[in-house]
Amino acid sequence: MKVYLKTILMLIKMQLEYRKAFIISVIGSFLITFLLTISVYFLFEEFNQIGDWTFYEVAFLFGMVFLNFSLSEMFLRGLDHFDNVIKNGEFDRILIRPQNALLQSTCMEFDFSKIGRTVQCICVIVIALLNINIDWNLFRVLVFVLMNLGCFIIFLGIFILKASFCFWTVDGLEFMNILAEGGKKVAQYPIDIYAKWFRIFFTFIVPFGLVNYYPVLYLFGKVDNFYYGFIPIFTVIFLIPCICVWKIGVKHYESTGS
Repeated sequence: MKVYLKTILMLIKMQLEYRKAFIISVIGSFLITFLLTISVYFLFEEFNQIGDWTFYEVAFLFGMVFLNFSLSEMFLRGLDHFDNVIKNGEFDRILIRPQNALLQSTCMEFDFSKIGRTVQCICVIVIALLNINIDWNLFRVLVFVLMNLGCFIIFLGIFILKASFCFWTVDGLEFMNILAEGGKKVAQYPIDIYAKWFRIFFTFIVPFGLVNYYPVLYLFGKVDNFYYGFIPIFTVIFLIPCICVWKIGVKHYESTGS
């Protein structure tokens, strides 16, 4: 963790060397998410509610999913651009270092300009929670934390999978963005509004339903079953096959550098 934190500090200093470009990027990421939030607002202006879900409830889901996607883009950028590491032969250097290869690959790049989007999402979550009648207690605070951790874990698994396929394809596969970008779009709305097969896929294959539906039902008081609050813990299972694919990819890696 010391190496990880030192790497973050070094990259922050590096990006702040070009302050104007950094500030413009931050403002841009803030405005993009702001416009997406406005689009959700106009949707509810037309339809009032979606199923049993009000605007502020959906806004909470939107903020939570986009917050964790933003954090993923910020801290997992090395995995997102892992095809460049393979093509440049940088992974050879990673393998000879006495540190975990996956952690090193993650630390290859950070994008702190996404802090603008992160701030925007936090604002959306706070405003939504202030307008939702939640009977807060210590356990519901824990559920809220578990939901966000689970959401980040899912994006982590997706980014690991995306990077792993580069061992075989060398170049990045655009279709892998279906899971990241598509999953983000799907998870910003409660999963019960979709078709049955869609709900099954995004509950048992890519488990966004474990963070954006079942624990939310308990958090908002729609169900009394407190077991729903523990469901985000099971998102850890999603990491197991993702890491296995990564390890298989490392074993089959053949250098592409000069």
